[in-house]
Amino acid sequence: MCLSPPNSSQRYLTDNEEQRILKELDPSSVKDPYHKKSRQAARDIFILMVDAGFRINEASTMQWSDVDFVNGVIYLYRTKVSNDDFIPMTNRLSTTLLNRQKAVDGEYVFPGRFEGHKTIQNNRALEAAFKRAGLTDVSSHNMRKTFATRLLSRGAAITDVQHLLGHASVKTTEKAYAAFVKNERFKQTIDLLDTPVVPKLKVVQ
Repeated sequence: MCLSPPNSSQRYLTDNEEQRILKELDPSSVKDPYHKKSRQAARDIFILMVDAGFRINEASTMQWSDVDFVNGVIYLYRTKVSNDDFIPMTNRLSTTLLNRQKAVDGEYVFPGRFEGHKTIQNNRALEAAFKRAGLTDVSSHNMRKTFATRLLSRGAAITDVQHLLGHASVKTTEKAYAAFVKNERFKQTIDLLDTPVVPKLKVVQ
């Protein structure tokens, strides 16, 4: 279990918090067609950020031509570091985007109300869901933190996480997640005390 530290810069979601947010983003919980559509888009953006580590502006400009369902990856140009990259999709993300493709017209995965793509700074439906879930200290950037810490807690190499986040240097990743990695390492060390020691039997000749 990952414990999110109180420092807002290190804030990431627990599994329970994620489920609370997804419940608040359930489009079937509202009747108005506009709000249904808004919640569905926010839910899909949320999954994209948690499962692929996208920044919210990267999600807003994503085009269908960037999504390769055959190979299970999303191609991404990261303007922050000026490089082309690709992010493998989880099964959940792939299913989410396949369903979205059936319901959305145009070249953008998240189209704007009139034309082009969404202009997203802080998605209102997403921010409202955080508040309804009682998570007043959470913002869209914490989804990237959640993506990274889940990989690290499962044993992913820091250099792989660096590339998936689009950091130019591994030092950036190490600096951002040093406290988390140390806490996980300490926890795994203490867990050794809960592992029963099986005595070696001496073979009698």
